[in-house]
Amino acid sequence: MLSKVLPKSQILFRVAQPKDKEKIIRFLDNHFAKEEPCARALKLTPETSRGIFSTTATRCLNFPFSTVVLQENGDIIGCLLASVWSRNDPIEKADFDAAGVPENIRLFIQFLNNAHAKFWKVAPPHINSVIHREIGSVAPEFTRRGIATRMKYNIGGVISETSSLANQIVLENAGFRVHLLFECEL
Repeated sequence: MLSKVLPKSQILFRVAQPKDKEKIIRFLDNHFAKEEPCARALKLTPETSRGIFSTTATRCLNFPFSTVVLQENGDIIGCLLASVWSRNDPIEKADFDAAGVPENIRLFIQFLNNAHAKFWKVAPPHINSVIHREIGSVAPEFTRRGIATRMKYNIGGVISETSSLANQIVLENAGFRVHLLFECEL
């Protein structure tokens, strides 16, 4: 089964489904856009963030590797959006479109797309597909409960761009290693 409940709580982890898309976007608008360090620094507007979150959710919900974390009442308190990258995929499949966005967002998208373009150059040659952990977020009132740690599969190849120092530490503690480090000036 792909769902589990944390002991002694009413929190359910399950695979995200296309029907969850609007709830995920609302959750990300209410939390990720306001709490994630890069999103805060970029001063994402609801219009800009909605487009980014919608595109990302649509892409990720095509795969069974995204997770939603729900309270008993069905409210999302956390989510992880993940897609699959294959070595032979065209780079455009993983890239974000920077057309028509403000300059600060365009620069950040350029930074992400640059990381995407360089990934397969540093990936070991025997790795042909990886899970790309695109966005992970937990509502602040539910942090420090191990929720982010539980939103993962035991899969050998995962790629993640993480700007939040706290999330970098969580991922490092979960066994992630840095293969490529970028500094970004916005």
